[in-house]
Amino acid sequence: TVFAQCLVIFFLLLLSVTVQAQSTLELQEFNAAYLQYGNNLHSNPGLARESARRAFGLGKQIFGDENERTAMLAINYANLLQEEAQSQDLFDEAVTIYQAVFGFGSEAMIDPLMRLARSLTDANKYSLANVYYRRALGLSEDHFGVDASKSGAIQLELGSIALTQNNVESAFPLLRSALETFSQYDDAGSVSNRARTGLLLGDYYLRTENYEEALSILLLALETLSTYPHADVTQRNRIALIEVYEKLGRSDEATAHCLAIGAVRRIGNEGSLRPLYTVIPDSEQIIGTPAEQYGVRVGYTIDANGYVVNPILMSTIDSDVLSQVFLSAIQQFRFAPRFENGDPVASLNQQYVFRY
Repeated sequence: TVFAQCLVIFFLLLLSVTVQAQSTLELQEFNAAYLQYGNNLHSNPGLARESARRAFGLGKQIFGDENERTAMLAINYANLLQEEAQSQDLFDEAVTIYQAVFGFGSEAMIDPLMRLARSLTDANKYSLANVYYRRALGLSEDHFGVDASKSGAIQLELGSIALTQNNVESAFPLLRSALETFSQYDDAGSVSNRARTGLLLGDYYLRTENYEEALSILLLALETLSTYPHADVTQRNRIALIEVYEKLGRSDEATAHCLAIGAVRRIGNEGSLRPLYTVIPDSEQIIGTPAEQYGVRVGYTIDANGYVVNPILMSTIDSDVLSQVFLSAIQQFRFAPRFENGDPVASLNQQYVFRY
């Protein structure tokens, strides 16, 4: 992850500082272990985990038990462990070190707790991330107040985690409170966070089928995000709007967002385009048929506005009614069309396989 890569770079810079190690050999062994950890973080997790373990053990000897670098080494190692209980012991050890460095309950503890929680989120350890974000939120509210932008930023992260874990109703009050907080500020960070919160609230309203509320808040978020048309968050905002408009039966209004996405994507002429909006048939007639076991392949053309036209079944189905189920579904899909010389164009010979 980007966060893990930043840790690697940060640590390499720190190692340029003179350290009074017990021996030159000990420092060399630490350097080798840490570099091996960084070089294998994505390609060989097992080797990275063992290297992180050695780096942590050596780092404790070199830097001591009350050094921020030792805490970071503990976090690196813990993020690679599979057992959550073992991981939490190390994370708690890191927090204990931070408390020794910055002071228990101090304002300075907020950012280290947030960095720890963010690294856990990057590692998909959401339950543990929630624990440390909650600690950071408590400190932020104590030192800065409930309505502080820092508190709002932590609520935003907690709401995001809740949505990721499908705790939809837990997410809403956190995101709503974060939005109210960011609405009080006009600095760049708060404006950006307000837009991101709006996107997540739009996701909440989509999941709860409150499409009008989703439309309102997603359009508001887009006012900020449209300044960055190539950004991933802007693309996700437009995809959410496409879904809202399709759910509301307003396909024509979804087209503008299909075109906006297509205009900034560089899509080659090979292969089938990935849909931005799908409808998967949920028919009792499919149960127990070959279609359920093997899937159904459909061919079609995508026109210059991202609609499906001229669909045909490429799989054999011995039922006209069931065939129509799949043809009807594919015609509701929406795509970002390819662009040539600045203009949207049709894409022929497209295929999609319905799988169950």
